[in-house]
Amino acid sequence: MKKKTLVIYYIVLAVAIFLWWYFTLIPINFRDPGFFISFIVISFLLILPFAGLLALGGFKSKQTKDQTADDGSEGEVFREQVGPFGIRYRTRVSRTGPGTPADQLRRIFQGLKKGSRLLWIPIILLILFFVLQLTGAKIFRSRDFAKLINKEDGDFAKDVYEIEFYDIPTVDRDTAMRLGNKRMGEMAELVSQFDVAEDYTQINYKGRPTRVTPLRYVDVFKWFNNRKDGLPKEVMVDLITGEVTMHTLTKGMKYSDSDYFFRNISRHLRFKYPTAIMGDERFEVNDDGTPYWIVPVMKPKIGWFNGLDVSEVIVCNAITGETMKVPVEDCPTWADRVYPPELIIQQLDWNGRYQRGFFNSLIGQKGVLRTTQGYNYLALYDDVYLYTGITSVASDASNLGFVLVNLRTKDTKFYPVSSADEYSAMASAEGAVQEKRYSSTFPILLNVSDEPTYCMALKDDAQLVKMYALVNAKNYQVTATGFSIREALSNYQLKLSGRLKVDTEDDVGKDEKPITIKGKLTDIQSVVLEGNTYYYLLLEGHSEVLTASITVSQQLPFLKPGDELSLVCEGGDVNDNMPRHIISLEKK
Repeated sequence: MKKKTLVIYYIVLAVAIFLWWYFTLIPINFRDPGFFISFIVISFLLILPFAGLLALGGFKSKQTKDQTADDGSEGEVFREQVGPFGIRYRTRVSRTGPGTPADQLRRIFQGLKKGSRLLWIPIILLILFFVLQLTGAKIFRSRDFAKLINKEDGDFAKDVYEIEFYDIPTVDRDTAMRLGNKRMGEMAELVSQFDVAEDYTQINYKGRPTRVTPLRYVDVFKWFNNRKDGLPKEVMVDLITGEVTMHTLTKGMKYSDSDYFFRNISRHLRFKYPTAIMGDERFEVNDDGTPYWIVPVMKPKIGWFNGLDVSEVIVCNAITGETMKVPVEDCPTWADRVYPPELIIQQLDWNGRYQRGFFNSLIGQKGVLRTTQGYNYLALYDDVYLYTGITSVASDASNLGFVLVNLRTKDTKFYPVSSADEYSAMASAEGAVQEKRYSSTFPILLNVSDEPTYCMALKDDAQLVKMYALVNAKNYQVTATGFSIREALSNYQLKLSGRLKVDTEDDVGKDEKPITIKGKLTDIQSVVLEGNTYYYLLLEGHSEVLTASITVSQQLPFLKPGDELSLVCEGGDVNDNMPRHIISLEKK
């Protein structure tokens, strides 16, 4: 091969490598397995002119005159050849022609010996790759995988405060997308040029759970016409009220995932931080409504490649493209989604699976746990928490507890509450209105009267929200529905007050024995819940609200203020937000 041909080969190879990196955006980091394998392939291509083609006689130049062998034999001659960069060498060839296939194969292997030293480079790198993989293999480092996330026991009633019915988020992601797309369709001046991106990241915006997403260019022609001004708006959906806000930006958003070339957010960050192992970009806004991209920077914590965890955070202004990379503990407090939920779920699974070693996770499986098949978000203390249940590896319909993980700090609390799993709760909610054939959304977790409670929306076949349901996590038979979240909450509290939750006799202490309350009736009201009538009573000199179903006494409909009553009621402490249940009633 001539020098000119060789130069062209390396120029083409360099261009191909750049274009490959331009589109794949793989981190130039030997701790990324994808780059390590790519480097092995590139190293082979770099030495190919020296080793591969050289060994196969692919770099022949003008042949020298055949010379008789030193021993005077006429069967073989030496032939001079020139390799890359003018490297000369001699090969022994046969005068008698190519010979048999076995002779040809033997000569090829003899030629390979001349380039074998160079071929060892990618081979050694490949062996090193597998060795480095073993340094983080789960069979050797299983307990290190279990320690990637630390769970602390929490107190549900203290950690998860009870919110009012008008603060309960009832809009799920699918509904938010429908609302956002509908609002976009109403804006004629924008809909022909832009579309709504499918990000819909859940954050806390000014203390309210909100899903935010940017606009995106409809196609490359719309991008070409609008690239100078950028994306003009961002979409915000309030998850409590369902209100959609098309927030107008002071300046157009220049950096997004729908942009092309060097303003594409992934490419912009990769060229700025070529060695960083980055996770997916998350769209967020600060308290002023300024759009940002939040990108976690990963670092292997186990061995050379394994146990990725977030070590730093890249915060990129979506308007100006300005970026800063800070340690995860110094991330701005308004940024709610630092840790990817997929990473958290994976680490929780490793924590439950490998607490007692690798082989226990396969044989015996003593104490092996896993997350349930789904998760949701909970807005608390101006942060976003990931919620998921923890269950055993055996297929059952119950949870051993659940966890809440702060997605900004990764603080993890485990609540050892035996409960129904989310899908059992969803089935219970659907069963309560089975004649309507509604389907349930994945639930969120609420504190209702210090009881962990699943809250979900019920949708029809057109995916429109028709009703709401609340299901007690400890006992999913305690289910209440309503056409509004307020009605569902009221019905649910009635069910709780009606002692429809299951209590075993062993759980009833001496201080929970029935008590007798006497006094003059000052007020009585009735409500109908799913065909059953419940009465609420107030007695003079008694501050608690008392409740009884119609099955307690047939005299209830005829009671009037002023009647003297003697009531046998449930004992023990009752939450301030719950009435005390009446067991029996006697009118004097």
